Amino acid sequence: MLERGFDQAHGLRRLFAHHTVHLLPVTANPHVPGSHVLLEGLCQGLAAQGLHTLVIDAVQGPYGSGVDVAGAIARDLDLGQWIDEFDPYTSVLAAGPTLAFFGQAEGASTLLFEALREAAPSADVVLFHADASVLAGLFDQRRVRPLVLGGDDPHAVTHAYASIKILARQAGLLHHAIVMDTAEQSLGVPPAALRLMRCVGDFLRGEAQLAAVTSTAENDEPTLAQTLHQLSMSLLHYALPFSLQDGEGSAWGALPPAQAASAAAHHAFN
Repeated sequence: MLERGFDQAHGLRRLFAHHTVHLLPVTANPHVPGSHVLLEGLCQGLAAQGLHTLVIDAVQGPYGSGVDVAGAIARDLDLGQWIDEFDPYTSVLAAGPTLAFFGQAEGASTLLFEALREAAPSADVVLFHADASVLAGLFDQRRVRPLVLGGDDPHAVTHAYASIKILARQAGLLHHAIVMDTAEQSLGVPPAALRLMRCVGDFLRGEAQLAAVTSTAENDEPTLAQTLHQLSMSLLHYALPFSLQDGEGSAWGALPPAQAASAAAHHAFN
């Protein structure tokens, strides 16, 4: 279904070949009520640096299932017609379940990234908010550090760990950043974050770094904005750079062979 899309995209690659965007995977967590407040704050932090962010929100809402991205690309439709401008520096594409298709075939994720780049040529950052299983397919063996949303609710911690486990075992991604959104303001490192980081190291042989602690329920607006601004700046250092020129080769952004082999070996015996 995607073959036609490959042919259509190929002729446009060189037009934007030297404009690099940064791809940032963010794991969805249904047990973090402030998830969309966090995402909005991250986008505002990026906007403060003069960066335009395209959010690909693959979390199903109560009003619909999102755009059939795979079908649209296969029919050579411009995804831009479904992109909503949230503010001058932020735009959103609500993606349906077919987004997962792009993680199931070799080269399909590159096709998706190309199509998004062409649909939103002003975007400097493309943020993917999706389940870990979808992100694992899109960013399989890539040099990127996902942002994992967590909280101090037991269900939120369990879901965050499960997400990291999927990313580690299915995609070889062993380095993660965590933002803990707590029910009440925390003066230090939340115990739930310590437990999560310890489990990732002990059971997955990975590394989870606590990148920020927030309380969307209690933080005042300036405090939350400052925290997320700082977080957005640090996340850019670990995002995956991509240009249409990169898409010419399937190995762009790949993990170093030794790290990929280590991740594969760990997956085989766990």
